[in-house]
Amino acid sequence: MPVPTPGRIAKQFTAHYQPIVDLNTGAVAGFEALARVVKANGSITSAGGVIEQIERRSDTLKVLIRTILASIRRDMVPLFERHQHFYVSVNIPPVILGSGEVLRLVKELKLTPHLSRIACEVTERQALTALGRSALDRARRSGMSVAIDDFGTGHSGLMQIAGLDFDILKIDHSLINTILTNQTAGRMLRGIVALAAALRLHTVAEGVETWEEAFFLRAAGVDCGQGWFWSRAVSSLEASRMLEEGYSLARDHRSGSKKS
Repeated sequence: MPVPTPGRIAKQFTAHYQPIVDLNTGAVAGFEALARVVKANGSITSAGGVIEQIERRSDTLKVLIRTILASIRRDMVPLFERHQHFYVSVNIPPVILGSGEVLRLVKELKLTPHLSRIACEVTERQALTALGRSALDRARRSGMSVAIDDFGTGHSGLMQIAGLDFDILKIDHSLINTILTNQTAGRMLRGIVALAAALRLHTVAEGVETWEEAFFLRAAGVDCGQGWFWSRAVSSLEASRMLEEGYSLARDHRSGSKKS
């Protein structure tokens, strides 16, 4: 599939929002903004097939990030004003996050007053580079929170992670999907929770698909969950309803499509 042009990204891409749910209260603690493509017939599809290609070019990457931030400005800021307890996270590679480009976009889009409600997601591998560390520092000094995404997929030592300055630890779905069948995975999860507690970090389990996984995670002390069990990524209208209603581990939930 060819790489979309900057013009096509600006016109056809938008954001949908996957809820991040507090495992203890059932309240929606936040949303992750995920790129989606609006087709000519109005249908919405995942952008997963072209994201890696877009990220290889600085011009298309900048336009994509601006488009997602513009969607957050349009969709989430009105909800920020009505609901005081939630945040929105967005994946921003260090090459952009550490360049000052994000702060320029934030000012252009008039998002500056809302920076405390926005979290930048950086993968574990990205965070451990010199550029990644600089980007994390720059983001936090601007007032944004920082989340380490896909934790558990890299080969870093715990002391390397402990040396980073961030707020949220997102545990990768590859570990979550094995906690019920693999005792080692369960022990690793509890170790990660203990590490996060010692570092005063907020924990989010990604890729939660079943009630049993959600219950196990809550019992293990994980703060929040994200995944099929609660919802696919949805429009801002549906996100507003979720903020009003919340969730409960005691009731059934509709399955959605995989995060991408």
